[in-house]
Amino acid sequence: MQDGTNTIKCNADDFDGNTAVQRSVSFVVDTVPPSLSVTSPENNLITNNKNITVAGRSSDTTSPPVKVSVKLNNDVGQDVTVGSNGEFSTTLTLADGQNTIIVTATDAAGKTSEVMRIVTIDMKAPVISEITIPELVSVGEVFKISVKVTDQ
Repeated sequence: MQDGTNTIKCNADDFDGNTAVQRSVSFVVDTVPPSLSVTSPENNLITNNKNITVAGRSSDTTSPPVKVSVKLNNDVGQDVTVGSNGEFSTTLTLADGQNTIIVTATDAAGKTSEVMRIVTIDMKAPVISEITIPELVSVGEVFKISVKVTDQ
């Protein structure tokens, strides 16, 4: 059988020549998970903005509609509204440090697709620990200034 709608037709005749009314039943075979693309955020993003938009698109031609859930770190996934065009969007508040976002699309047949994004929140400003300049500089002279900066 192939993906999509399949129909089985049943015919029956007895030895007396009687023929039953044909019966048929249709069902859907779905072996393909839904498509899922996450357009935001980009993977391995480093930012100081704790509020992040998770957005993308999902569809399934064989077993619509598609349900999308978004899970942040070890929290329970939350369902996200999917528009008729397959687009979805939600805003998450991230914790300091590394955050794992898992977006899961599930079609009506229970097939799933998953995309993971890593987003790191960096709220620490860089630290200037050392500046080196020459003590005396003449007009028109080229000189070197060294700066040592660390960023966690």
